[in-house]
Amino acid sequence: MSIKNSKKIKVVLGSIPIKGKPTVIFEKSIVNFFNELSINIKKNKRSMEYSDLMTFGFWCRKANIIKLSENYLEKNFMLGRGNVLHIAPSNVPMNFAYSFAFGMLSGNCNIVRLPSKNFKQVEILCQIISKICKKSKFKKILNKFCFIRYDKSNEISSDLSRDVDARLIWGGDETIRQFKMYKTPPRCVDLSFSDRYSISVIKTSKLAKLTDDEIKKFVRKFYNDSYLMDQQGCSSPQAIIWICDHKKEIINKFWNILHDIVKLNYEKDLSITNKKISLIAKSAIKTNINFKTEFKDIRIVRLKTNNITPEIEKMQCHFGTFTEINIKKINDIKKLVSRKFQTVTYFGFKNTELEKIIFKNGITGIDRIVPIGRAHDIGPIWDGYDIIYTLARIVSS
Repeated sequence: MSIKNSKKIKVVLGSIPIKGKPTVIFEKSIVNFFNELSINIKKNKRSMEYSDLMTFGFWCRKANIIKLSENYLEKNFMLGRGNVLHIAPSNVPMNFAYSFAFGMLSGNCNIVRLPSKNFKQVEILCQIISKICKKSKFKKILNKFCFIRYDKSNEISSDLSRDVDARLIWGGDETIRQFKMYKTPPRCVDLSFSDRYSISVIKTSKLAKLTDDEIKKFVRKFYNDSYLMDQQGCSSPQAIIWICDHKKEIINKFWNILHDIVKLNYEKDLSITNKKISLIAKSAIKTNINFKTEFKDIRIVRLKTNNITPEIEKMQCHFGTFTEINIKKINDIKKLVSRKFQTVTYFGFKNTELEKIIFKNGITGIDRIVPIGRAHDIGPIWDGYDIIYTLARIVSS
């Protein structure tokens, strides 16, 4: 592929144009490359400062990738589509790494636009990959990808889109709309990951049965789902739906424990406080939802409402702000869900109960149902897409 505006693109790692060719999915040298990457991430002292980078290092180990491959190999003869363009979001540091991995494991060559913000963990990972690619057994890997940065430019984005076989667009709705305007080859496949909304559903009677140690561990998991990305990840819960079949004292206990965790781990920041107040004001203006604001520490703000409506998706809750709704039956969830819903993290019942509600009512939202603590566990099936399957082509015979 040729890029007219290549001089305006900063190449962080690799080169444009990419010289590699597509291979079969889960090609051995690619699997070994990611295993080497896993080993190097885990032994890098700087990596240890970033939990999301360490999580990726654990995810890309050989044992996990071989386990993933079992869902694809021996079913069909599959190889990569060709060149894939990845547009990473600006607010999630390690998203680009998973997107890159999916592109490589599906046998493709990959152009990855890195996050616009200068995250340290992105810098560390690029340095580790660069070091690995200098080894003789991995030198050819460098022909299969390129990490780039460039200032927002319709000209460059259009240029990059003109000659690719697939695009993974992780930006928000506006980014997706913009990229859909660019011309692509007729057989180019797009996977668009739009703005989404996620919730936690908790059954109070089951929560009340936990010991003090158990509930502390549980609330810590909720904290990780919510605060590690400032609720800006698409799978971070922005609302808590309480299935209230027990005395509400347990809810107060939950918030008190969360407050203790937040006080120790989440620093006060005036700029974040200002953003939070602005978002709450917008929620009041943009929705018809009546809510009561409650907090004893600005780092945890509860927006309590009795309105069971899909409009809750318009209440943008970030930086430790949570819409809070009490319902009596799990089936009432169907009254809340819209197309925008992505992940439901849950506690106190089986995931099959939620699955039945989705299937029975033909709900168009909710693509993931996972226990609380696993909101950010990313895999090749995301937003209802099988990414590896979609990025590969099947050669029938």
